[in-house]
Amino acid sequence: MGSGPVRDDISPDPLQRARGGDREAFGRLYDHYLPRVYAFCRRHVERREDAEDLTAQTFEKALAAIDRYEDRGSSFSSWLIRIAANTVVDRARRGSEVRLTEEEIERLGDEGFLRAWEEAYWLRGHIVALPDDQREVIRQRFFEDKAFKDVAVEMGRSEGAVKQLLRRALAGLAHRMRREMDNHE
Repeated sequence: MGSGPVRDDISPDPLQRARGGDREAFGRLYDHYLPRVYAFCRRHVERREDAEDLTAQTFEKALAAIDRYEDRGSSFSSWLIRIAANTVVDRARRGSEVRLTEEEIERLGDEGFLRAWEEAYWLRGHIVALPDDQREVIRQRFFEDKAFKDVAVEMGRSEGAVKQLLRRALAGLAHRMRREMDNHE
């Protein structure tokens, strides 16, 4: 995951057509990337309405600049997230509903942070596709940093069963990710 770009799971055709002025193709890109851009914007505001407004502004800016988009080794979604970050920072600097410290504003300008956010979003997308018990063991073990014995008690299973469940979950994640990467090569 960290060694290469996060793969966009949309073919390059709509992107090329959108760059050529095809509004319907841009609509396909919008539909595909809306959840990702909205999630990024929502992370930085308290109100859903403000996140919706920032998301709309992001796509307006992207539409206005799509003909200048160049693939420079990063994904189209990374380009959109960069636009979203700039939109959030602009709003914060105007002192409206986005409240960011200078440190947070600086972080949003950091490509490494944006890349990590994009990878985390990509990983979450794979985790939510797992069966409930596998998703739960990953949440407790990695997100809550619980010991196997504590996860076992909470899930009503033996430690060995929890370890096996985690192995299956991680193997399932690895399989899904490999399959996605193979489909894009």
